[in-house]
Amino acid sequence: MGRKPFRKRAGSDGNHSSQDFGGQMNRTGTFSKPLQHDEASVPHASFVRKLVDPETSKYFTEIANVIEGSEIDLEERAVICGNALEEARGKEVQLATDYIISHTLQTLLEGCSVEHLCGFLRNCQSNFSLIAMDRSGSHVVETALKALAMHLQDTDNHILIEDTLTTISRMIVVNPVDIMCNCYGSHVIRSLLCLCGGVPLDPSGFHSTKSSTVLAERLNSRVSSQSNNDLKNLQQRFPELLEFLVSEMLSCARKDMAVLRVNQYGSLVLQTSLKLLARQEQLLLDIVPAILGCSSENANEGNLIENTVVQKLLPLMEKTAFSHLMEVILEVAPDSLYEELFVKVFGNSLFPLSSQQCGNFVVQALISHARAKDQMDLIWVDLGTKFKDLFEMGRSGVVASLVAACETLHSHENKCSQALAAAVCAMDESPRCIVPRILFLDKYFSSEDKSNCYWPDGVKMHVVGSLILQTIFRLPCEFIQSYITSITSLEDS
Repeated sequence: MGRKPFRKRAGSDGNHSSQDFGGQMNRTGTFSKPLQHDEASVPHASFVRKLVDPETSKYFTEIANVIEGSEIDLEERAVICGNALEEARGKEVQLATDYIISHTLQTLLEGCSVEHLCGFLRNCQSNFSLIAMDRSGSHVVETALKALAMHLQDTDNHILIEDTLTTISRMIVVNPVDIMCNCYGSHVIRSLLCLCGGVPLDPSGFHSTKSSTVLAERLNSRVSSQSNNDLKNLQQRFPELLEFLVSEMLSCARKDMAVLRVNQYGSLVLQTSLKLLARQEQLLLDIVPAILGCSSENANEGNLIENTVVQKLLPLMEKTAFSHLMEVILEVAPDSLYEELFVKVFGNSLFPLSSQQCGNFVVQALISHARAKDQMDLIWVDLGTKFKDLFEMGRSGVVASLVAACETLHSHENKCSQALAAAVCAMDESPRCIVPRILFLDKYFSSEDKSNCYWPDGVKMHVVGSLILQTIFRLPCEFIQSYITSITSLEDS
C-alpha cells in the first residue's frame, strides 16, 4: 500500500541544531545526549498490544485497495471512509497501533466527513493516551487533528470540533505526565495545543528553529519585532480550551514538575504552551512560577520566585532541556516577572553562565529580551569588560546579543563599540585590523601569532562576526569611526 513516511521526531525539533554556527559552540543538537536518571521519562503502565483478528485485517486490506487503487469522487470516497470507520468501532486501539493498518486509518480519516472524524476520536477517548504514545498510533491521532484543522474552514463545524477536542483534553489531563514525557505523546499534545491556539499543526515549525535563525532574529530588531507581533496577533480558535488544557495539565503534573523541566519531551510541551499563551500575562504569572517549582502560597507581585527555588535554578541551566525552556520563559515573561527573574536568578551570574555550553544560550535570551536601560546597566557591569574572554571561549553569540541590545535600547553604545574594538585590536595596533579580525573571528582567536594573522582566499567568514558588524554599523557615526577607517582601508581582494 505504500508506507507514508514518518516525520522526524526525537531530535528534530529543538531550538538549536547540531550544525556548527560560524565557529560558535552550540549545544550538541537537540537533546542528543542520553537522558540522565533525573531526565528519564516517568514510568507508565505497560501496554500489551492486541493483534488484529484476521477477518478485520482482511477487511481493511480490501478497503485500502479500493480507496488507493482507483479514482473515486470525493462524495463516494467520504461514504466509503465513513463506513470503514464504523467497522473500526471498538477496535480503535488495535487498528491504530498496527504498523500497516494504521496507515489505512490515516487515509480514512483524511477522506471521511467531520462527523465520522469526530466520532472516531470520541471512540478513542478512553484509550487516547495509549494510542498517542504508540509509534503508529501517534501518526493516526495527528492525521485526525490535521483533518479537524481543515474542517475548521467551515464555521458550522466549530461546535462539533470543539466538543470533540474538549473530550480528548479531559482524558489527557487525568494523567498527563506519561504522555508529556513520551517522544510520540509529546508531539501529539503539542499538535493539539497548536490546534487550540490557532497555529499550523507543526509544533516543530512553530517553536523550534536553528541557532542561526534564532540569533539572526534577535540581532535584527525589526525582524524580531515583527515575529513577536505575529505571535501576539494569533487568531486563537479555541482560547478557553487552550487555557483549560494547559492549566489542568500543569496542575495535575505539579508534583512531577522537577522531571518535566529537564525531560526533553516534557520541556517541549511546556515551551509550546508558554509560547501559545504569550499574550495571557495574568495566566503566565501563575504558570511560570509553577513550572519553576514555586508554591502559590503567599505569592504576590515582586515575590513570585522564592529564594529557595532560585538556588536550584542556576545548576539546571547546564541541562539542555531546561535551558531551552528558560529561553522561552524569558521571551514570554511579563515585565514584572522578567525583572524578578533578572534580579533574583541572574544577578552577578551572567559571566559564569556564559562559560557554559547550554547556559550561554540562556544569557543570550536574557540580554535579547532586556526591557529597560537599568537592566542593561547591570548586564554591562557583568559582561562589558569580558568581550575578549567571551570570544576566546567561543561565546561570540553572547557578545552579539549584547551589541544588539545596546543598539536597540540606545544604552552603552559608545562603550560597546570601544569594548568590541579593544577585544580584537590592541592600543598600539592600527584600527585597520578591526573589521578583518571580526569577520574572521575563528581564525584570529585560534591563531598563535595574532599580530601576523592573515586572511587567505577561500576562508569562510564568521557568521556571528558578520552579524555583529551589521549591528555596529547601525550605531551613530561618531561612535564607530575606527570601524569606518578599518572597512574603508580594506584591500580590494
